[in-house]
Amino acid sequence: MPSELERSMESLIMVFHLYSEKDGDGNTLSKKELKELMKTELASFLKSQKDPAAIDTIMKDLDQNGDGKCILLSAAMPSQLERSLQSLITVFHRYADKDGDCNTLSKKELKELMQTELGSFLKSQKDPAAIDKIMKDLDQNGDGKVNFEEFVSLVVGLSIACEQIYQLHTQKASAKK
Repeated sequence: MPSELERSMESLIMVFHLYSEKDGDGNTLSKKELKELMKTELASFLKSQKDPAAIDTIMKDLDQNGDGKCILLSAAMPSQLERSLQSLITVFHRYADKDGDCNTLSKKELKELMQTELGSFLKSQKDPAAIDKIMKDLDQNGDGKVNFEEFVSLVVGLSIACEQIYQLHTQKASAKK
């Protein structure tokens, strides 16, 4: 479930694209589109501005290259892959921080991470000792903990398995046509 911040960012992006598509572009806001967006979506903000040229000032600030258009957050929005990488790092540290060592997952932390973040994967496992076996496989240096590099090997393995399943489904769907 997305956080409040993620939902807000999604809403911001949706509103940006709603107005930026008015002239057929979809990637930039013209001054006319920005004016319409602000009058509709930010009416109370505009009313609170003392400067009647507030939209012109805002447009000037947002138009970084002087072409009369502005792009969403100066194109600083991370890509889907960048967000996925950030999520991977954030999830690792969310669980690793629980026992005071923020650089590794103990067996208990790994179990909690997998139950919470990979619950459907764990439920599909027939072996009740699956977490013990995963911990043993991941802990390549034998210290009884899983560092980020070792954790990523779990993610890679799961990603490969999921991609193989996707390919099987794609092949079956193509064969039915």
